[in-house]
Amino acid sequence: MKLFFTVLYGLWLMACPTAHAEVKGTVLWYAEREAGIEPYRVRYIVTPDFMRSDEGDDEGDFVLFDRALRQIYSVVPQNRTVLNIDGEGEVPKVPSTLSIEVRRSVDQKAPRVAGKSPVTLELVADGDLCYTAAIVPGHLEEARGALQEFALALAIRQSRTLAATPKEYQTPCFLARYLYASDFYLSQGIPLVDWSEDGQRRELFDYQDGVELDEGLFELPDDFAIIKPPGQ
Repeated sequence: MKLFFTVLYGLWLMACPTAHAEVKGTVLWYAEREAGIEPYRVRYIVTPDFMRSDEGDDEGDFVLFDRALRQIYSVVPQNRTVLNIDGEGEVPKVPSTLSIEVRRSVDQKAPRVAGKSPVTLELVADGDLCYTAAIVPGHLEEARGALQEFALALAIRQSRTLAATPKEYQTPCFLARYLYASDFYLSQGIPLVDWSEDGQRRELFDYQDGVELDEGLFELPDDFAIIKPPGQ
């Protein structure tokens, strides 16, 4: 009888689609730093449907991006809350009063990545250098696309709150970096390293492609409070 129930339970697990469902994806590890803060590790997990970012803890805080719906969810288990940011829409066109330029250069002597020379891109707004990135074109395209979509979703959210942003913060670099050209390098390749003059920096130090992933990593808790920011 015990053997019968053991076999029956095994058959139930095989029939249940959510028991140990897996999906293949890409995992990227970046060392990130903000001004005055020690570097910390961030894990980005990308599938065709989602992108999750966290610090490597499956049970801790995480941000989930639904690529199809353009929805961002910031999940905080300690508070049992989910902040939902709507990223649907289109980024507004660059106003005629703002000049944005992307400068491109290739160092043929730099070590190749995936057989390609890294490309350096500089975002310049009204003559000021705003942000720099070294990217690899045509590499890890699924992950690149997810990062670009996420940046655009945040830019769309920024466009909705721009009127409430103090004028003194709406510098040419702010407008270019966070609104009108937030994907200036992500549209061209996966970033090896990106940085700004104010101390922000992100550097890729490891990645794996074609990884078997538990689909539970991309599920939202069903008993957490959903919070939507004003103006959404």
